[in-house]
Amino acid sequence: MNPTPDDLSAIEEQAADWLLFLQEQQLSLSNSESYPAQLNEWLAQSKLHSDTFEKMQQLWHISTQLDTDYVEQQLAQLPESDSINKQTTQRSKIGYFALAAAFFLLSFTVYLNVEQPSKQTATVAKSSKVTSDVQNQFYRTHINEHRTITLADNSQVDLGANSQLAVRYSDTFRELTLYQGEALFSVSKDKQRPFIVRHQHNQVEALGTVFNVRANPASIRVDVLEGTVAVAAEQPVKLTQGQAAEVTSTGMISRSKAQGDKLTMAWQQGRLVYQNARLGDVLNDVARYSELKVTLSNKQLAQLTYNGTLLTSEIDSWLNSLDKIYPIKVSQQGGVFTLTAN
Repeated sequence: MNPTPDDLSAIEEQAADWLLFLQEQQLSLSNSESYPAQLNEWLAQSKLHSDTFEKMQQLWHISTQLDTDYVEQQLAQLPESDSINKQTTQRSKIGYFALAAAFFLLSFTVYLNVEQPSKQTATVAKSSKVTSDVQNQFYRTHINEHRTITLADNSQVDLGANSQLAVRYSDTFRELTLYQGEALFSVSKDKQRPFIVRHQHNQVEALGTVFNVRANPASIRVDVLEGTVAVAAEQPVKLTQGQAAEVTSTGMISRSKAQGDKLTMAWQQGRLVYQNARLGDVLNDVARYSELKVTLSNKQLAQLTYNGTLLTSEIDSWLNSLDKIYPIKVSQQGGVFTLTAN
């Protein structure tokens, strides 16, 4: 039996309440391992629950990018039945606004391209607007899934495994936010609209170029394959073809030579190539390509340096070989690997 409008509304409110709870508790919205047992039980009750929760997550991400004055003005015009319960005295102002904006987006049935076929091309629908002049899109991939996305200006994004990307276009700007994962951007030239990619507090700006961005837990790495990009950091720098930089969450930047086109894009063929990378960052990438879990007995192990190539089809073998590279012990129980210092 199909759910009634009241049923759908109730499920949307439950999903929104869970998202607000996660935000208030400062738990990851994208990492299901941090969810409380009650939430996982609710998600498992039906596909409608999980689909609604995922859609609300996507709207939540987009809502944080919206103009607050515009949304508040539109929210005031909604019928009381379409707005959220305002008995939220204990809720944070930011969390409440994001939730309200998400409901606003739901009320106006914003189109979101959330189909998830593996390795196919998706084209942005030009009619997906939140205001009369701003287009908002949200894309995500699952573990070991790639997508090729063609944007409204014919720029192309190759989105890596387990990645999340929000896109905002207008007549005056092109803004993208890479929440997690990796993406290769091939940018169409438009001098009137800079192409800007953000991750946390970092920003990369490009005009007619090709560059790769990999988001690590505490930094981003930018490799320029063509053209020039400007990296906003504590000391902003410009990178040209063949150059790369890593920027920490505090704005510190270190420059290096790019790995080269073949190595930078190797992830598209299932090869992850690293030069002087933190083992913790490598393991973060492993989590995007495999359901296997890796735990470290000592956080200092994450600071070890790794150089080499990792085949995404042979991650378990690679993990078992780490004790030949480092003075560590590798143990496995089911799908969980534990790395322990000797």
